[in-house]
Amino acid sequence: MNKFLRLLSVSCALFFLAVPVSADEVYLANGDRVSGTVIKKQGDILTLKTDFAGEIEIAWDKVVTVSTEAPVVVQLDDATLLKGTLARSDDGSVGIAGSELVQAGQVPVARVALINPPAPQNGVKLSGRANAGVYIAKGNTDKESYHGDIEAIARTKQNRFTAGAIYNQALDDGVESENNATAYLKYDHFFTDKWYTYANTVLFKDDFADLNLRTSLGLGAGYQFIESELTNLSLEGGLSYVNEDFDLAPDDSYPAARWSLNYDHFLYPDRLQFFHFHEGLLGLQDTKDIIIITRTGLRAMLTDSFTATAEVDVDWDNTPSPGNDRVDTRYLFNLGYGW
Repeated sequence: MNKFLRLLSVSCALFFLAVPVSADEVYLANGDRVSGTVIKKQGDILTLKTDFAGEIEIAWDKVVTVSTEAPVVVQLDDATLLKGTLARSDDGSVGIAGSELVQAGQVPVARVALINPPAPQNGVKLSGRANAGVYIAKGNTDKESYHGDIEAIARTKQNRFTAGAIYNQALDDGVESENNATAYLKYDHFFTDKWYTYANTVLFKDDFADLNLRTSLGLGAGYQFIESELTNLSLEGGLSYVNEDFDLAPDDSYPAARWSLNYDHFLYPDRLQFFHFHEGLLGLQDTKDIIIITRTGLRAMLTDSFTATAEVDVDWDNTPSPGNDRVDTRYLFNLGYGW
């Protein structure tokens, strides 16, 4: 009996030794293969838990493909969420088994934005940024310019509130040559994951454009093509009512068609971001009443919170007050803080 038990124990031990231990595998560009458990992928870092070194971080641009034993959640660069086990592929992609949303079960590695992303919050997600820029020259040239802007966004699953303000001032030889300010407020209500309706108001004043105050109130609809940590893209269209209070020129008011494009994308994740905002108003009574505003630039992440921004702002008013130019262009270099 004892001999039988010893033989049974040896047989069981040999059986378990012969069975391979389940593990996820990461295949690297240099030909190496690392085994462990995939924890997450955020930004450009994949976190893998190993038996020999605990949790390690692997640069995503060094990863050729990944395989997992258990299902994971994958978020693509267009915010699409997929769930399934990952399978090795030799063509720079990963196979996703158990998902009906991907044809042939193949996704390019470059399109994987997140693996096991944080669970969405049911409450309010707050984000925003504040920027400031100063230019001062003394001596043969005596110039000063100041810029400040702030924007805050509160986001829930179905609602998004945006509020912000912009201020610009310039002095030449102690004489003021620019003074303008903008304040805006916007509410978006999402009735699907992508479609939303909006209501917005913009207040703008420019002492050197004879404009005491321009007020626009608008309603319309928008489509959020992409909303993720890597890329955001939305397009809007609707109707606005514009009222202009001039100092010298006759006051004016008119209905207008409004369109807007808002886009930002990290060229290098968590390092360098390109952004472009475009908004236009076209008068419905007189199509010569056209206002176009653009904000375009690059934002470099100095730390997790502090940024440096190079930006070009263009304001175009096709029917300015007499004696004023149609186009105002600003080149801005700012330091900022984001949250």
